[in-house]
Amino acid sequence: MAPPDVESRVAPPLVNCAQCGGMLPQGLGEIECVLCGAMCRVTHQPTIIALMGEKVQCPHCMTVVEAGTDKRPVDLSCESCSGIFTLTRKIVKVEVQCPSCEANLRIRPRPGKRELTCPGCQKPFFVTF
Repeated sequence: MAPPDVESRVAPPLVNCAQCGGMLPQGLGEIECVLCGAMCRVTHQPTIIALMGEKVQCPHCMTVVEAGTDKRPVDLSCESCSGIFTLTRKIVKVEVQCPSCEANLRIRPRPGKRELTCPGCQKPFFVTF
């Protein structure tokens, strides 16, 4: 049986490619731009500090456990109950507004241009990140 997952509350910032200006995939370190192929180095010291010191509750016994690493996903074990769980990456979502009916949609941003269909008015529209 797989260990339970706990989602991190900390996420790296969304950044743009230095070469083409398009949005980079979320993460820290050497990131390849999916739009132009450029390699970009993404660092953000406040995020690294927050990831290292992040405290989450053990899903088995509710004891607070400190992550102690800036890597996600990471398997953690609770000192109190010896339970093992996985601390996963935070799934970032952004809010976009339908240009037709002004309904707000929450989506996961991905680099490039995407076509969305509004669930309210059923009209398609494009977003670019």
